[in-house]
Amino acid sequence: MALATLLPAPVPGADSRPNFSGTYAFAPQKSDNLEAKIAAAVGSDYTVGSQKSEQARVWIRGWLESVTEDSAKRILTIEHTTTVFKSGMGDEVNIYYFGREATSRGPGGGNLKVTVAWKGGQIVTEEKEAKGKGRMTAVYTLQPGGKALLVEWRLEHGSMERPLEVRLAFDRVRE
Repeated sequence: MALATLLPAPVPGADSRPNFSGTYAFAPQKSDNLEAKIAAAVGSDYTVGSQKSEQARVWIRGWLESVTEDSAKRILTIEHTTTVFKSGMGDEVNIYYFGREATSRGPGGGNLKVTVAWKGGQIVTEEKEAKGKGRMTAVYTLQPGGKALLVEWRLEHGSMERPLEVRLAFDRVRE
């Protein structure tokens, strides 16, 4: 008994981390109002002239709105192991590797530096433009009981009026 009080408490290891693998359905009633958040951050859905930044902004707006309009993009599929985290909606799947930075092609065509890391019981992904200041960060939190998932998503881009920050809720439909 005395020996137990002298030993440090065990540190939770990788085995105690939650299992995010599964299929989740977007739960708009539990999520932030995407239309209002997109309008505030990205601005109007049209542009005047042909400035490159305005074209990027309008493209970003259309890409974000597709989540609410395309039913295939309302289903989130996650697979992860100790080394890989895959997350995607519709036919867009992002692959991240724990412990190392990778390069991928961004939705607008540029190169992105991508990372994934554990932050306590959460998984945090980050995609940064290799050239530029654009950045997407997602914090995945499995809710108690494992039946629901919250994704706090932040998108920053020079063509936007301000960063877009949304909380997206999902209900697990399949493990």
